[in-house]
Amino acid sequence: MHATKPVQGKIFHALLMECFADQRLPTDDEVDSVASKIWQDSHGLTTGQTWPDVAKGSDAHRQMINAAMMALGMAGGTCRPSL
Repeated sequence: MHATKPVQGKIFHALLMECFADQRLPTDDEVDSVASKIWQDSHGLTTGQTWPDVAKGSDAHRQMINAAMMALGMAGGTCRPSL
């Protein structure tokens, strides 16, 4: 999944179930896609700023990545250095 195309409803649930079923961690791209969706739903619609425009390493970026990681079952949501 590409970050400019955030995951939507059923796709997010399918991704979550796939990760649990396969007992694997989501890829960086998958985490980024979920973060994109969270950003779009929580900030992007009100600010007009798209996820790719959020500076990597900024507080907002880290918060969305951590929220995505927690949504995907990664306890604690500690931000990955590559994201």
